[in-house]
Amino acid sequence: MSLLKQLLLSVTVAIVAILIGTLVFSIDAAREYLDGQLQSESENSASSLALSLSQPANQDPVTRELLMMALFDSGQFQRIRLASPQGETLFERTRATSPSGAADRARHRTPGWFADALPLRQARAERVISDGWTQVGQLTLEVDDSYAREALWSSSVRMASLVVGAGLAWALFVVLLLQWFRRVLQQEIAAQVQSIDAGQGVKAAGGGSDRAMVEELMPVIEAIAATRERVQATSMEQMARIESLELEVNRDPVTQLPNRKYFVNELRRALSGADGAVAHGHVMLMRQRDLLALNIQMTRAGADAWLAAVGAQVGQVLQAQAGSGMQLARLNGSDFVVLMPALAGPQAMSLVQQIREVLLSTRVTLAGGQWCRWSFALTDYSASSSVTGVLSRLDYGLMRSESSGQADVEYVPYGDDEVASNTAGETQWREMLAEALESPEALSLAIQPLALKGPAGMEMRSEASLMLRTGTGEVLRGSLILPVAVRLGLSAVFDLRAVALGLAWVEQQANSELVIRISLPSVAQNDFLPRLRELLRGQQALSRLCLELDAHGLIAYPQEVADFCSAMALEGVAVGLRRLDQQPMALAHLHTLALRYVKLGGDFCEQALHSPGGLRLLQAMAQTAAALGVQVVVTDAVNAESARMLHAQQVMTLSA
Repeated sequence: MSLLKQLLLSVTVAIVAILIGTLVFSIDAAREYLDGQLQSESENSASSLALSLSQPANQDPVTRELLMMALFDSGQFQRIRLASPQGETLFERTRATSPSGAADRARHRTPGWFADALPLRQARAERVISDGWTQVGQLTLEVDDSYAREALWSSSVRMASLVVGAGLAWALFVVLLLQWFRRVLQQEIAAQVQSIDAGQGVKAAGGGSDRAMVEELMPVIEAIAATRERVQATSMEQMARIESLELEVNRDPVTQLPNRKYFVNELRRALSGADGAVAHGHVMLMRQRDLLALNIQMTRAGADAWLAAVGAQVGQVLQAQAGSGMQLARLNGSDFVVLMPALAGPQAMSLVQQIREVLLSTRVTLAGGQWCRWSFALTDYSASSSVTGVLSRLDYGLMRSESSGQADVEYVPYGDDEVASNTAGETQWREMLAEALESPEALSLAIQPLALKGPAGMEMRSEASLMLRTGTGEVLRGSLILPVAVRLGLSAVFDLRAVALGLAWVEQQANSELVIRISLPSVAQNDFLPRLRELLRGQQALSRLCLELDAHGLIAYPQEVADFCSAMALEGVAVGLRRLDQQPMALAHLHTLALRYVKLGGDFCEQALHSPGGLRLLQAMAQTAAALGVQVVVTDAVNAESARMLHAQQVMTLSA
């Protein structure tokens, strides 16, 4: 029970006790008064009748009887008796119970329980009757109390009604008081307490007044206001502490950039479609491939400072894109990622190019004299994408970038069927590749014949790419599986298997030349070249086998590529170089290698037709290769004007 109810109940009990006590004492006082009145009436009537009977003229017995009968018939007496000095009854009249009498009717109007509960004293008076100095008898009168009892009952009923009415009025007052007090508490106390959370003041909670509706509540309101200020100060302190902890939990300690957990949550929120403006966009992943070497070469503080500077410079590029909501984060030690929501393709590509240029400008020189390497991957997303799908495409793009050995951005679009099936993790990839190496029929070569037209006429050759057939019957091309094999350290095994399949093919196909691509990570492995020479030893038709390397190897692995070309020359196997146009610096190393041909890209050749600088570079490449006896080949389709220009430079092109 509430304190207010206890207080009102105690007051109500006290008031009820007071009312009942007042009623009891009032009725008892009325009863005492009526008792006195009845006794006084009996005394006065007895004295008057005794005086009348004592007159000499009234000594006749008949006269005395008439006088007493007249008094008795007035209806106010219950009994009149006259006795002789010897005790003999000379006259006696007693009122018998009769419903027809007025006194009896008054008696019947009074409940019996009331008469029993509040009895009136019997009013009785005695007087001596004398004749001169002689006593002639003794008079006894008893007054009838029926009228007094009716008066006491009526008075009691009126007083009880008044008490009950007062009680009901008090009860109604208590109910109204409770309602009013609750409303006051709601307005003054509850609203004040609720305003603690909202930071409102007394005026807002109290309806625009600085004082309370009840003066007694002012100390409570002032205490609540003081408590609200303390709670708000404590809440702000706790919020600041929570924000600080969230920053510590969600930020990378070295670069102060958001970490992987925070980025994944932001990406998940963007993919949820809650905000339609950011439900589509691009994500760029950057990896520092030589971070381990940098950590060995530099001090820990120096490496941390360099990573922080890299993050700061990329952040400045993103800050220039005002209002775009881009997010830069560090996923792990070597991986940085940029979320670019609501950016269309051209805008995203422009920003990606700026980020790439910034990162390439921050490179430092390794102990071996080479620049540290960055790999880039880019993908797009929409509301139907998943976090796993986006990260898988980025991981796949990085594998392709690392496999190519270049610093270009590998773009893996959303919805690419070749990548859609490639959502397995490294463990599943490792299991699938291991099963492919154990199964002789899982790996095969896809042969593409090429007809090349040059100054000496037509020349036929074929290019091979490795194919993998999974257990479900799905066929994956080498461009998909080799980046994964490079990541897992299995590229040498697959390149050797491709060479073995190529040897089998050239032995079956007379007068056919076959080109097989070898990945640079395989060439960089110390045991690859001895194993390759062991595989080639004793084989026939080695002169019709050509192994092709990426021109980037002359920059990244110059010694390993030179050793590879020398060893293949000893074995009688030709070596080709592709994408020379993307590595112009490799021209300085061509004279040191035994090469069969070099490849140029079709886009480069078509652009060179309209670019004086590009044309001079193309001419320099063609003239250098011709001076060394190396063929220059373009295996991409080019327009007729570009083909004529290439033929003039002694460059072989695809036959139309």
